Amino acid sequence: MPAARRSRALLGVLAVSVLLVACGNRSDATLRQRAAQAQLYRGDGAAGSAPQSGAIGGLPTSGPQATTGPQGSTVVPGSQASTAAGPSAVAAPLPAGGNGGATAVGVTGDSITVGNVSDLSGPVPGIFQGAVVGTQAYFAKVNSEGGVFGRQLKLAIGDGQLDCSRNKAVTADLAPRVFAFVGSFSLYDDCGSDIIGAKPGLPDVHSAIGTKTQKLANNFSFAPMGRGWRTGPLAYYRKTFGTKWQHIGAIYANVGGSPAIWAGVKTAIEHEGGKVVSEYGYGPADTDFTSTIIRMRNDGVQMIYNTAVDGAYGARFVNAARSQQVPWPIVFGGGAYDKTFLAQAGANANGVWNDAQYALFFNSSDAANIPAVKDFQYWTDVVGKDQTKDLYEVYGWASAALYVQALKAAGPQLTQAKLLTALRAITRFDAGGLVAVANPAQKRPATCWVLAKVVNGSYQRLDSPASAFRCDGGYFP
Repeated sequence: MPAARRSRALLGVLAVSVLLVACGNRSDATLRQRAAQAQLYRGDGAAGSAPQSGAIGGLPTSGPQATTGPQGSTVVPGSQASTAAGPSAVAAPLPAGGNGGATAVGVTGDSITVGNVSDLSGPVPGIFQGAVVGTQAYFAKVNSEGGVFGRQLKLAIGDGQLDCSRNKAVTADLAPRVFAFVGSFSLYDDCGSDIIGAKPGLPDVHSAIGTKTQKLANNFSFAPMGRGWRTGPLAYYRKTFGTKWQHIGAIYANVGGSPAIWAGVKTAIEHEGGKVVSEYGYGPADTDFTSTIIRMRNDGVQMIYNTAVDGAYGARFVNAARSQQVPWPIVFGGGAYDKTFLAQAGANANGVWNDAQYALFFNSSDAANIPAVKDFQYWTDVVGKDQTKDLYEVYGWASAALYVQALKAAGPQLTQAKLLTALRAITRFDAGGLVAVANPAQKRPATCWVLAKVVNGSYQRLDSPASAFRCDGGYFP
């Protein structure tokens, strides 16, 4: 397998593993070690070079001179600054008594500028571009409605480039100039956490990956990570599949914190009366799971429950299972709801089950039943029309929604302290039904979920409300 493809595969499985599940025992040292093995981490520790002017997957990058970005946004040297206004932004009337004008860093009488540090270039160009698009899209929606208390929302973007030193450098560059950080997504957010942690009055609203970042008092995630697994789906499968639940096979990404993640999932399965009889940790060079399927058949596997598996690897596994004609139910705990999975598995995807903690965000059926999904689809098309709708867009959008909810609660005379107070009061959040309810203020993960199954090449909700989540079960441990 060529080195470039191994690099993309490594980062892909690592990204999904930290995204889809609640995890523990991750460390920046582990990430660096794994990246070094794939020749992704620079041994000299130097910051990555600044992105050149141009485009990465449709997103303009910063360069020495200001350029024009999507929807007329302005890209400025050192970062990207976007009004994210969309095609129909309007100016809202000031509240009675005005909004106080320039009440805080990054705040003027007519705008609020926040920062976003996401991995946009480097070894895997565009890997988390969706996080920026999702954040910009929600801001575009809000700006089209007049902004917040007469202020339009702007985004200054720093490219972490999948590099620890670069992440820290761009975080340090933005921190003194922005009102908050919103919607960031980087495998190396722990590298910037020292900067944000040293400024306890600086709000940081993004789904933290690094364990240090998760613990910051000024970090607020709409989907806090636990250290186990949701039990509702496990109880459902125990009841649905009967004795097959005693003969489970599984694969997991043998990268970074994924083995520890799988260990937590396995503990929850056993708590729910299940038994894993065959498991396999795969690496970036594994492209054919035929031998794994044969081994699982010899081990007596009767069903599959996979977690921390991205769309491409999930498709490879399903294709191998279908080629061996094993009669097992195949279930994914997230990950299979992915357009890449559908495209690469083709007809083999039919019958695959998937439980997740987000709505079917690229389905027209969910858009028809959940206004937040319809808004998400519309505004992500406005801002990033060429960007495939992915889970990173959901994370950016939901983080921005959490921020704006707190922003409105903080009132027109805006300060960072008021925003932090408002964020600490949000103990129930679901981005209007786009994601399962969690408790950002107290860092408690969601327990509700939605079940879907692939029928005739598309996902359909199964035993789940058309416009809501199932909320049976809890979280273990």
